[in-house]
Amino acid sequence: MLGIDLVFLPEFEKRLRNLELEKIFLSHELVQNKSLESLAGVFAAKEAFFKAIGSKEDWLDVWVEKTAEGKPLLRSTLVQNKNTELSISHSGDYVIAVVIL
Repeated sequence: MLGIDLVFLPEFEKRLRNLELEKIFLSHELVQNKSLESLAGVFAAKEAFFKAIGSKEDWLDVWVEKTAEGKPLLRSTLVQNKNTELSISHSGDYVIAVVIL
């Protein structure tokens, strides 16, 4: 299963003002991702995951962790015993995430 999401940073920044961040991001995600680009990458990863599984579930059931080297890892309580691959990239005003289950 494959999911992909593209975030336009100026629009994401406007939406952040109206979002209740604790309903979308776990506390460790907010601590680890202080820049707008990094937080948008986590958001895009979650959206891509929901597209891969075919339904939008609770945002807090999906999270992104980083290895010591900084590689993002996608974790979820929604899929058990499935390998997940995540790639996040930033360029200019855009952030993209791809999830493969």
